[in-house]
Amino acid sequence: MIAAKELQIVKELGSVCILYALVLLGIKMDIVGTIPQWITAAVAFLALVAAYRSIESQREIARKRAAMDFFTKTDMDSHTLAQHRSFKMACEKLGEHLRENKSLEDFSKTDEYDSIRDYLNLHELMGVGINRKVFDDFVCEDFWAGELYRAYRDTKPLIEWIQKQPDEAETYVELIKVATRWQARDS
Repeated sequence: MIAAKELQIVKELGSVCILYALVLLGIKMDIVGTIPQWITAAVAFLALVAAYRSIESQREIARKRAAMDFFTKTDMDSHTLAQHRSFKMACEKLGEHLRENKSLEDFSKTDEYDSIRDYLNLHELMGVGINRKVFDDFVCEDFWAGELYRAYRDTKPLIEWIQKQPDEAETYVELIKVATRWQARDS
């Protein structure tokens, strides 16, 4: 058992050994004098990290809020709801048109074509928002994935036809990127 006096001697001897080692290794006292400056630099660096994390957190919250605002508007807006109904009926007509082996050129002259394009433009807008990091990808996926999958699946032949038209090669590319990314994540 170590007595209190022996413990005190060991502590003091340890401190002396550390100081002797510092001197022996050539560490001078001017280095010890810079310790407060290093502490200041470390505190400033930690403050920078905290500020960066705070900004990232606020940005993430803003993306989620923007996505929720977008979906609230689309679900509450009577025009958008009417667009969705027209889109669903137009997709049925497109399916019939394709089963009858009629050309998509003929379909493009119908009102149903315009209904499909209007609604796909809404999906494209959301795709742009997601891919440009305006909307939170995961919030959008949780809310809109099923709708996007169906729209893309049901209109894929028409989208491919549209993209082959002059000046339309980039049409709906953001929608396609999001749909394929979400489908890959769900697989």
